[in-house]
Amino acid sequence: MSSSLRERVRNDNGREPIHLHVVEETKIPSQGKVFLVGAGPGNAELITLKGLRALQKADVVVYDRLVCPDLLDEAPVHAVQVFVGKESGRHAVKQEDINALLVNYAQQGYTVVRLKGGDPFVFGRGGEEALALVKAAIPFEIVPGVSSAIAVPAYAGIPVTHRGLASSVMFVTGHEDDTSTGSMVNWEAAALSVVSGGTLVVLMGVKALPRITQQLLHYNLLPSTPTAVIQQGTTTYQRVITDTLAKIADHAKAEKIKSPAITVIGSVVALSEPLAWFEDVSASIPQLVAY
Repeated sequence: MSSSLRERVRNDNGREPIHLHVVEETKIPSQGKVFLVGAGPGNAELITLKGLRALQKADVVVYDRLVCPDLLDEAPVHAVQVFVGKESGRHAVKQEDINALLVNYAQQGYTVVRLKGGDPFVFGRGGEEALALVKAAIPFEIVPGVSSAIAVPAYAGIPVTHRGLASSVMFVTGHEDDTSTGSMVNWEAAALSVVSGGTLVVLMGVKALPRITQQLLHYNLLPSTPTAVIQQGTTTYQRVITDTLAKIADHAKAEKIKSPAITVIGSVVALSEPLAWFEDVSASIPQLVAY
C-alpha cells in the first residue's frame, strides 16, 4: 500500500484520522469488500471469532470511539487505521463522509473492516452504512457483535430477563437524532413494559437521565423501581451504581458518572448485588490506560 494512503491529520481527540487518497497500484483487485463488524461492548475478548478473522485480513480499518484500542493491534501491520469516532456534540467525521470512505476504499480494491462498538445494527447506524454500500454496488458482509445492551448488564450481575422477575426486555436510545423534533421514543410504552414485568435498557442516556426518569415517572412507573447505571461496562473501569428510579439521576450526577454508560430499569436490578461477579474478577486485573 502506498505511503500516500497513510497521510494523517490529528484531531482534537489525539486520534489520527486519514484523508482518503486515490492509490495507484497495479496489484489491487478491481473492487474490494466491506465487513461491517461488531467489536463488542468494550472488552477486547468479547469480539466474535468471525469478527476477529475479518480484522486480521483487513487492508483498511475504519473504527469508532468505543472500540477497544487493543483490537487494532490485531489488524495486519500494513493496514491503514481510520478513526471516525463520534460523541455527543463532537463528531470527528459526518456519517455521510463515513459512508463515502467505505465506498471509496472498496472501489480501490481494498478489504475494509468497519469496526463498530457493540453490534452494528443496535443503535450503530450499520443499516445506513449497509444501504450506502448497496447503492454503490459494493460487496459486504454483516458480522454481528455482542451488544452492550445485554453484555454490560450481565457484567454488572443483572440478567435482563429472569424467571419470576422479567419475561421481556425493551431497548431504547437515550441519545436521539439531533435533527429530530421531539422524542421518537415512546416513553409511555417503555414505562408500561416495566410495569408489565419487563426490563428497560437505555443506551447512551447519561446526559438525558433526568429527563428520561421524569418521563417514566410521568407515565406512572413507580418511583421505587430499582434502577442501575453502568459506566464503561465489561472493562476494568466498570462502575455500577444502583438506586430507585426517582433518585438515580441525582445519584449518577453525584458520582460523576459519564458516557459511555447504560441504564437498566426493572426488578432484575435487585440481582446486581448477589450476582456482582465481575467486581471480584476485575480487582485482580492490572489497570490499563482508560480510553
